[in-house]
Amino acid sequence: MQQPTKDAEADIRYRRATKTDAAVILTVLEEVAGEIPVLLDNPERKNLVFAHVQTCCDSGESWMALTTNDRVVGFLLAEPDAQERFFQANQALHLPFGGVSRNHRGQHIFSTLAEKIMAKGVPLTGTVKRANKSGMAGRLLKLGFAKVSSGEDEDRLRWQP
Repeated sequence: MQQPTKDAEADIRYRRATKTDAAVILTVLEEVAGEIPVLLDNPERKNLVFAHVQTCCDSGESWMALTTNDRVVGFLLAEPDAQERFFQANQALHLPFGGVSRNHRGQHIFSTLAEKIMAKGVPLTGTVKRANKSGMAGRLLKLGFAKVSSGEDEDRLRWQP
């Protein structure tokens, strides 16, 4: 099992998420769902999102942030980017969901989570809905992502190591 790394300034630890972490990650995702936005308004949608969270956690590429008493306060999910891998023949990862609990914002948790995934040194992609209220597109651009395409209601961003 991988040991968590500790951020001394914020007393936040970081570690890779495992499939057993999916339920607690879903709790944080539910808190920030309206900002992303992701619909969790009925059992079917919630089950689909939960299955997606489990798959991302099981990939071994997702990261989470925990307090010193092991409360999950942030996460950034990652999964293989099938489209990139097919067309570019690379090991790209897609970042479908990420968020930080409202009580723990302003501590650079999201950027640290992104840096953990970026350290792998593979291309990263993310899709941000225009209805996103968290400023996610701006956060990703600040981390070095570039907008590569725009759809009707979303933008696709990419980071290249």
